[in-house]
Amino acid sequence: MIAPSSVLRSRADVRYRVVDGQAVLIRQRDAEVVVLNGVGARLLNLLQAGASVQGVLDAMATEFEVGRAELEHDVLAFVRELVETGVLEEVGT
Repeated sequence: MIAPSSVLRSRADVRYRVVDGQAVLIRQRDAEVVVLNGVGARLLNLLQAGASVQGVLDAMATEFEVGRAELEHDVLAFVRELVETGVLEEVGT
């Protein structure tokens, strides 16, 4: 289960680049391209830098004007979706 203490990273078969503020991901195993908007790109960059989900929440709370409860709900739902679709994997808590 993904929780604020979870540490996530992109799976070994996922490559990405940030282009014009958007993250373009290539899932090599499934030959799929995924494009994330600027907020998704920021989230992915924070995770790749080693931040836990809690660290992502803390950073994004200072960068975006959104209530903490809404931010936590949206971030957790999004990272769960990225785990379910094979973009991210949990590497620790």
